[in-house]
Amino acid sequence: MSYDTRDFIEDLKKAGELVEINDEVDWNYEISAFEVMSARVGGPAFLFNNIKGNKEGKVLVGHFAGTFRKPHRRIAVALGMDSNTDFLDFVQGFNKRAENYLKPVEVASGQCKEVVKMGKEVNLLEWPFTYHAIGDAGRYIFSNSSIVKDPDSDWTNVGCYSIEVYSKNRLVITPYPHSNWVQIYTTKYEMRNESMPIAIALGGDPAFLLCAGIMAPPGVSESDLAGGLRGTPMEFIRAETSDLLVPANAEMIIEGEVRPYERLPEGPKIEAFGFSVGPRQPRYAIRVHCITHRKNPILPDVHCTPAGSTDCWQKCCMGQGHSMIQRRMDMPISHNFRMHAISGGHMQAFALKDGPEPYKGFKQDMFELAWGIPAFSSPTAHIWTDADVDLTDNEEIVEAIHTKTNPAKDWILLPAAHMQHVLPSSWMEEEDRSRYFTAASMRAPKLIIDATTKEEPPLGIKRTRFETLYPEELQKWVVDNWKRFGFSEETVWKKKGKAASF
Repeated sequence: MSYDTRDFIEDLKKAGELVEINDEVDWNYEISAFEVMSARVGGPAFLFNNIKGNKEGKVLVGHFAGTFRKPHRRIAVALGMDSNTDFLDFVQGFNKRAENYLKPVEVASGQCKEVVKMGKEVNLLEWPFTYHAIGDAGRYIFSNSSIVKDPDSDWTNVGCYSIEVYSKNRLVITPYPHSNWVQIYTTKYEMRNESMPIAIALGGDPAFLLCAGIMAPPGVSESDLAGGLRGTPMEFIRAETSDLLVPANAEMIIEGEVRPYERLPEGPKIEAFGFSVGPRQPRYAIRVHCITHRKNPILPDVHCTPAGSTDCWQKCCMGQGHSMIQRRMDMPISHNFRMHAISGGHMQAFALKDGPEPYKGFKQDMFELAWGIPAFSSPTAHIWTDADVDLTDNEEIVEAIHTKTNPAKDWILLPAAHMQHVLPSSWMEEEDRSRYFTAASMRAPKLIIDATTKEEPPLGIKRTRFETLYPEELQKWVVDNWKRFGFSEETVWKKKGKAASF
């Protein structure tokens, strides 16, 4: 039997990463308040067994979140990896697995259909979907895998987006304007005046949800990535109301359709980028026709702010989708890293591969190319460094910024660059909002910081640090004799640097 949410819960218990709570809690603010506090103090995930007003249904909260120091810790548990592994070792292992695509297999039965509710039996409001914060327009499902299919091929797209519970049989979904979801819907279904079938999977194999957050290149099915990540094909079953294939071991499947040009008001809501997003505006409406679920389902929940789970989740997964795209485009980047913990996702760092610039203006072309890629466009600032900078170490990035830049030349402000739709709400000028704030084309000010070495240094040493100032044999001798000489502190020796090879 394939790995699922319940297996993950047991593994979290064994790893000491889960607290099980039997006291009654309310889906109205209380659940998310616990998650924010747990994230603040580096606490565990937790399972609420007793939700006020709900006869069945448990809530697993913070299930992917680690701490800011170890954001990948519980994701590693979910994937059967060592939870104490170094972050970049985790990233390299993640990438290596995910690129071994394994297509899902169709099965005849699955736990997700233990209970089937159709038509008038459907009632989204009977489930403990969470009110997350003061000011939210409604209850939100932030932890989800939205499944749609290209009508002209076998490409199935899976994404994770904010979904507002609008009524007992309506949802409102907010995919990014340049997401594969929107491209499939607008250029295929909507242009043909056809409804798009959709299925939303909650729970199941965590690898599937992880891949939903990757934003894979067009044509790549996240379900194939999930199979590679797990090391065995995902088991899928045919949906009740469409030909879509859905995870057989999901806790719940919500089936419906997105009709052409049909919208419902959505927002405001909290966002992973550090503020509440609004105002209330039209987004894609989902008509829900069927809900299937396991008996007493365990519904995963995530608090969508830098203080909650999405920070660590995106830090671990979004960059992997970015690196897939950059490899396909042969971009000369050794690695990249979204700095959610200190910037709420507004800042992304890139390390250029070593070597001379192929032509004058090359870096500027690289900057503009990165802005033009939808997956790279949401951060408001890009920092470019040399390949030997550890992008998981904030201190090294700050060092590069202050030792490698001339503020007059290397801090580049772009007044109207490509932007995703969720970010400008907190600071975008009203004049720019009225001119650029559309679903098709977002523009906003952005910052580039070029913290790379501009010319060959006189001694050939780009960075004066322990690893560059002394021969490797001497470095090893110091480390080996450190404790013997009476020092009690642990040494920090980055023998080969910590740049992930992508």
